Amino acid sequence: MANRKITDLYIDAEWYLNQRIFLIGYSHNQKKCSQIFGKKLTKRILQRILNRVTGTIFCYGPDIGMLEKFFKIQIRKKFRCVNLMKVFKDFIKIGSFKLKHLEERFGIKRKVIKYKISIFQIWKDWKDAEMRKAVLHYNREDVINLVKLAMKIFKKYKIAEQYLESIRLQ
Repeated sequence: MANRKITDLYIDAEWYLNQRIFLIGYSHNQKKCSQIFGKKLTKRILQRILNRVTGTIFCYGPDIGMLEKFFKIQIRKKFRCVNLMKVFKDFIKIGSFKLKHLEERFGIKRKVIKYKISIFQIWKDWKDAEMRKAVLHYNREDVINLVKLAMKIFKKYKIAEQYLESIRLQ
């Protein structure tokens, strides 16, 4: 049997107050982020993305639950899903756990910050064709920065597979 490459997935979804997802950003590494939205925001395409995962699905916050509810699928039963907020809280222990503050603390730069100030602005801008580019850029940065942050923290605190298994989302 050939060795299968471990492929983790980092995912960040954006949704309205009514819990309707309008954008999903995802990455397998810190170099490239792909996004699905509009007509491509389908259960079939999400399944195709998930089918490439042979490792862990990482998120920050309630994204897995939102995806399961929105697409009416079970992700946690098929994959090891880990909320990185739990990891960061368990190992860093002090300070703010807002991504913006963790990015600053670990020297990760961001170009789009306005949605960190007002989440309501992201919904307004998403509906405007010109401003949508800023929302896409923001989501892309969220995903890539989440990967970078996880890599730095996993390395610094020597996060073990057994620990990740013990905190997997049920």
